[in-house]
Amino acid sequence: MADQELSFLSEIRKLMDEMSEDTGPVALAAQWCADAIGGGGLVHVFGSGHSHMAAEEAFHRAGGLVPVNAVLVEWLMVHQGGRRAGLLERQPGLGELIVSTEPVEAGDVFFVVSNSGRNPVPVEVAEAAKARGAKVVAISSKKHSQGVAARGGKGVKLSDVADLVIDNHAPLGDAAVTVADGFQVGGVSSITTLVVLQSIVVATVELLLQRGIVPPVFKSANVDGADEWNAEQIKRLGRRVPTLLRSAVQQ
Repeated sequence: MADQELSFLSEIRKLMDEMSEDTGPVALAAQWCADAIGGGGLVHVFGSGHSHMAAEEAFHRAGGLVPVNAVLVEWLMVHQGGRRAGLLERQPGLGELIVSTEPVEAGDVFFVVSNSGRNPVPVEVAEAAKARGAKVVAISSKKHSQGVAARGGKGVKLSDVADLVIDNHAPLGDAAVTVADGFQVGGVSSITTLVVLQSIVVATVELLLQRGIVPPVFKSANVDGADEWNAEQIKRLGRRVPTLLRSAVQQ
């Protein structure tokens, strides 16, 4: 057991090393986010299945950006039924429905997270966001996406639609460790995707500071004085994100 645990950590370290040499797309995404936030816009994050954790990670957390809209669709999450979520992600015609109920405007940045990038829903979400004038950033595995065919009649993958593609460096099939009888275990895409997102957050804040803009970030609610700071940030910036307003501290 100890060797398998170390094998997983070793694989993660290798992927982190790969990612450290592939920073150009992350820097560009941060520039787009800084432009959007500096202009009063939003950053949106969407993913289905386990990829929805990227939206959770970016939204309303200590050290995170305030003007973030998490596009969370429960019937595409595994806790509502893993098999059903996987099947629904393959159904054409749902992407426009999802985006039509979100506050997406021209000048925003819209992240679509999909490890394979092959299913219709993330592709259609990206198309719908672009149609509204948002810059679309895909976070996916290039190895996985290039190793499979697109699902759906269009034959289009997420990488074909997005304005920018960031590789999460996950292997084909996601699981990174080979154990007895050739079984692959130890999914890595969630870990590497969250590292990508947090790297973009930090780079975005650094750019905002360089431009003389006080970065709109959350402080930990468990640090004294943070409630007042966070409430003011939400009051100022939460008008376009209803879920932020519902989470505000009442004064």
